[in-house]
Amino acid sequence: MKDKVYIRDFLSIIFKYRLMMAIILAVSVGFFFELSSLMKKKYSTDFTINVYSKYFKNPLISQIVPGMYSIQEMKQTVESMVKEAISDELIDELGHKYGIYKDAETEYELTKQRMFFRDNIRMYSDSGQSYKVSFSNSDPMVTYKVTKEILDRVTSHFINSRIETIEYVRSIMVKKLQSLNVTQKMAKTEISDNALASKNPVVLRSELNKINNDMSALRKQFNTSHPKIQNLIQRRNTILSWLKEFKTRTSTREESSEDAILMSNNKEVALNISSKLYEKYYDTNMALDLEKKSVSKYIGVIHAPQLPVFPTWPKKRLFASIGLIVGFMICFVYVFIKEVMVPPVEVTLQEVSAKLGTEDLGVFEYLPLSEFKMATNYSKHKDITSTSTSKQKENIFK
Repeated sequence: MKDKVYIRDFLSIIFKYRLMMAIILAVSVGFFFELSSLMKKKYSTDFTINVYSKYFKNPLISQIVPGMYSIQEMKQTVESMVKEAISDELIDELGHKYGIYKDAETEYELTKQRMFFRDNIRMYSDSGQSYKVSFSNSDPMVTYKVTKEILDRVTSHFINSRIETIEYVRSIMVKKLQSLNVTQKMAKTEISDNALASKNPVVLRSELNKINNDMSALRKQFNTSHPKIQNLIQRRNTILSWLKEFKTRTSTREESSEDAILMSNNKEVALNISSKLYEKYYDTNMALDLEKKSVSKYIGVIHAPQLPVFPTWPKKRLFASIGLIVGFMICFVYVFIKEVMVPPVEVTLQEVSAKLGTEDLGVFEYLPLSEFKMATNYSKHKDITSTSTSKQKENIFK
């Protein structure tokens, strides 16, 4: 039959070791609490931005920047743009500026410090087009300044990427319009069709050689003032100016045989193309002016970074709770050793008496010193009284 275990037995054991258990708990909680004060503190702050849907669905620039109508696509675009803004160049710049980086002599050390820097940055989507970024550091002022600069860089990246896209489209339109204007000027000079059909310098040089040969043949019959020779000279000068302009343009960008296509045979088509280009160019300029003034309103700062006052790590309450748990574990081990591992005095006395062949009289209860003195005085007084009484009886008997 199994022995029964009563709750009062546990309570009696706790009451028996109450003093030692209280000391263990106090020391454990105090140790962990003090440990939290000695550990290196870490402060954290964050910001939350919201990219409004009109940033992705603006009808004014829908032909330049395609719109987005899916929430998931908007969310992914915001996440990718935030990560693109917090580039390695920005990390290195902030690390050197605020002394987060130590002296890195090798590329390995620089990469390692950059990795530690990024470990202190947390980025995640809050909801919809909202995105949250947090940064942690041991210095609260550095934490605040770094987070603020990250916020400025992220918002400026959203703004600049939109403006740069529109400016790039406008620059392409300007080049097309310039190419069209040059083509129309060349059509008025009535240069040969092969030379005007493309901007290939080989064709132009071939046409120039042909003009030079014709001029050499005509000069044998006529003088330089002849109208035919003057027309050839004019055509040669036009081609030379075209080659010179082509050489100037190729010094800044690559050659393209499709930049200019002459449509001298159909002036209505050329006029229609040029009018549409000018219309698009005007719309693009208007969109660019409006976007420069309003694109900053498409990015909302829901929560701006604040100067952290209390450290996020270590947390004193958490360490105190850990100390309390560890204290209870130490108390359990202490009571277990006292009650189970070390046998009680009664068991020890019984074993000793069995070996010696004597009788075990048990354990006497603890008697305080004051009570012991009172009992001793009482016994002496009793012995004296009994002695005097016996003497009196002897005297009477005599």
